Amino acid sequence: MHNAAFAREKPGHYYIPVESDPPNLFSQLTAFRALGGVGANLTRPLKEWVLPHLVQQSDRVTRSQAANTIMWNGNGWEGDNTDVLALSQMVPWGERKTALILGSGGVARASWVALTDLGYHVTIMARHPERVWPDATLTPWDWGALGGEFDVIVNATPLGQRGEESFDVLKLPPLSQPTTVVDWVYSPRLTPLLRWAQTNADAQLIDGLSLLIAQARWAWMVWFGHMAPDRVFEEAVQWAPL
Repeated sequence: MHNAAFAREKPGHYYIPVESDPPNLFSQLTAFRALGGVGANLTRPLKEWVLPHLVQQSDRVTRSQAANTIMWNGNGWEGDNTDVLALSQMVPWGERKTALILGSGGVARASWVALTDLGYHVTIMARHPERVWPDATLTPWDWGALGGEFDVIVNATPLGQRGEESFDVLKLPPLSQPTTVVDWVYSPRLTPLLRWAQTNADAQLIDGLSLLIAQARWAWMVWFGHMAPDRVFEEAVQWAPL
């Protein structure tokens, strides 16, 4: 996706995958700089592990305690969280509305920052409640809660991802009201949770592939000071409306 945009908009730039376990992250970033690297994206769990290596970070990183996008500023790595920006632009304003987030990792915290900034009263439902940050409202892990009166439901876990445990859609209750259902999983694009949401004609679906494109476009803002061309990204991933 990035390479398709680089080929058209930024010749001479390349986007390459690099694997790193958390303890070796600093050495990998040092090697990346030696090769001329100036910007990168990070996936779980490195979004949290990179924080001690940042010389500057946005408020989004401070509040979410996760950085998925970094940029070399000449003196060190700056961090930002484009997951927050992506979700913020795709979910409607939520003053006096409620949201439920599934998960307690970096994507869940980014979702919490985005939704609280949009005015939602946010509840967290996590399989590992001990990982939930202190100022969050927590509810027990119970899929029955998905049928509650929430205006937004966000899956910020790997549940439903190819090769991961999935939701048992037969056990999920029907939605009790029009709800925006968000799934950060993008493979498959139409996840079990989104298929469940489709049974309610009033549900609005936000899929992980759309979020992936949105956060990648914001990464260009961090790296180059302007948004990436969404059309090129969409063509690269063969995006089409659900």
